[in-house]
Amino acid sequence: MSLAQPTETRPPTWREELTHDLADATDKTRAAWLSPRNVVTTYLRAVMPHLEAAFHRGRLGHLRDRGVLPPSLTHPLTGREKQVIVRVARGMSNAKAGADLCLSEDTIKTHLGRIYKKSGTHDRAHAVALLLIRGDITAADVLEPLDANR
Repeated sequence: MSLAQPTETRPPTWREELTHDLADATDKTRAAWLSPRNVVTTYLRAVMPHLEAAFHRGRLGHLRDRGVLPPSLTHPLTGREKQVIVRVARGMSNAKAGADLCLSEDTIKTHLGRIYKKSGTHDRAHAVALLLIRGDITAADVLEPLDANR
């Protein structure tokens, strides 16, 4: 007979759960963007449940309330910037997005630079994920057929 006391397990804190959820989302994001086919639909289906689950459990809302995660961008996206980021979220290259919007590739790069600055991000995947979380773009924007306004 052992005299060792059973170890008590405590439930994870909201920070531990949020860290786990975001790590899962990051892994899924990296896998989706680095896959040979780079299918944005696959990316959204892999990542969104994790992010939505974290949000609905109040984790991201709690961070937003504490001022850690801003409620929205200080300077909201312009209509053209939204059109650019939606095309980036669909997996289009700068050249293809430019052709689709009748803009030069350099203009697309300029818009992306401004989007990165406004959102505090440094790359395409991070900008798309953050803007999806914040609601500046929606999964419907990315998955539905493009029209002249989107």
